[in-house]
Amino acid sequence: MDIKAVKDFVLTHNLEERSIAGFWNYFNNYQKECSEEFQKEFPDYNAKQVELFIESVSLRITNWPDDGYNHVIVVVRMHYKFQYAGMYNMIFNLSGDVEDDHLSLF
Repeated sequence: MDIKAVKDFVLTHNLEERSIAGFWNYFNNYQKECSEEFQKEFPDYNAKQVELFIESVSLRITNWPDDGYNHVIVVVRMHYKFQYAGMYNMIFNLSGDVEDDHLSLF
């Protein structure tokens, strides 16, 4: 299996940086659009207390065994006030374009 090709794809398409930027876009929109819920989840919110880590990068082969719909998924782990607070997934097609993203809070 050619792990180097996946790493090269991530670097070539700047997937780490784009995923971190995607997280902030999603999270800031959540704060604006769902302000009441956001306040319940993050009372006394301070952006400086958010820490982000690339949890994993994976190649997903979908429509098995036909493999006609595949993606690279970058998972960003979110800590808030030193506690695990959420997981953000950014899904890229094999051309490096964003297909979807999702934030799960814990």
